[in-house]
Amino acid sequence: MPDIEMIKDRSAVGSVSTERLPIVDISPYLDPSSTEEDRRIASQTLDKACREFGFFYVTGHGLEPEYMQDLLKLGHKFFELPQEKKESIHIWKSMDRVRGYQKIGENVTYAKRDQQEALDIYPEPKNPSTAQLEGEQLWPSEEDMPEFKATLLDYTEKMKNIGHAFMRAMGDVIGHKDLFTELQDDNYWVLRVIGYPPLPEGFDVEKGISCGAHTDYGCLTFLLADDTPGALQVESKDGSWIPADPIPGAYIVNIGDIIDTLTGHQYKSTYHRVIHRGSRYRVSMPFFFEPKRDQVIQTLPGMLPAGEKAVEPFTYFDHLKRMIYNHFVPNEEALPEKPNANALTQRG
Repeated sequence: MPDIEMIKDRSAVGSVSTERLPIVDISPYLDPSSTEEDRRIASQTLDKACREFGFFYVTGHGLEPEYMQDLLKLGHKFFELPQEKKESIHIWKSMDRVRGYQKIGENVTYAKRDQQEALDIYPEPKNPSTAQLEGEQLWPSEEDMPEFKATLLDYTEKMKNIGHAFMRAMGDVIGHKDLFTELQDDNYWVLRVIGYPPLPEGFDVEKGISCGAHTDYGCLTFLLADDTPGALQVESKDGSWIPADPIPGAYIVNIGDIIDTLTGHQYKSTYHRVIHRGSRYRVSMPFFFEPKRDQVIQTLPGMLPAGEKAVEPFTYFDHLKRMIYNHFVPNEEALPEKPNANALTQRG
């Protein structure tokens, strides 16, 4: 594994690729009447997309386009609240200092400030405390955002069900069905509601972009985004950047560190970034489908390429805490000297 200090910062470099992300229809794994052949085709299409891109569009997920648009409207409505309302649930006011609202510039990727604001939502423990990721969730008031909390918590249940379908498909095509069944048990999750103002003309992207290049920490990320084009980009194998503009009614899904590690990097946790230069405010809502908190992660037998050293086993929750607490820096504080790069997926 290369020295993190020597890794190229992918945040603002590279040309635009002519490649396009593939499309995976997951409906055979959500439809109990589907045939074995239907599922075989779906799982093989997924396998190819995971190996070649690590990013793909997903159709057949069962959620109505109107429902998806209503969720995005809620996201826009949250960011339209007066600033003092949003800051009343700031992460620094949360018990564990990670849940709630962050102002523009407080999310940091690769030691650079991201030009985004966000609301971070995690499962709430039965007995909240000040320990890492053990606090009470902060929500906007019912007066300001009626049914916001109930709607988003219901959404997380729908998304866990879709995540389970992907675990079943991976178990069919990779094998190790016991493990992929286990990955459907007591799932942790993270939901972010992210707002991106357009980068001003002349903005110095060397100081940070809308969201710096990074990989994701968990199993799968399901991205619901409004129809703003020209923002999300995915790194291809040749180092160029593939545009990932929204397709109506489809999710953009990507592999995270956990699946990458389990498969010995055969399923790619791919670098991606956001450079939003459009004329309007952009909202996205990534849902991170995760293992149970104490899931032990290690490369599956037979998956590691010859000559590559296996990652030492680790628990999912330890990995998440190591990574997530490096990402928030108040605007009035100095940035870290070393980039908060992710050692698990640094592959040059």
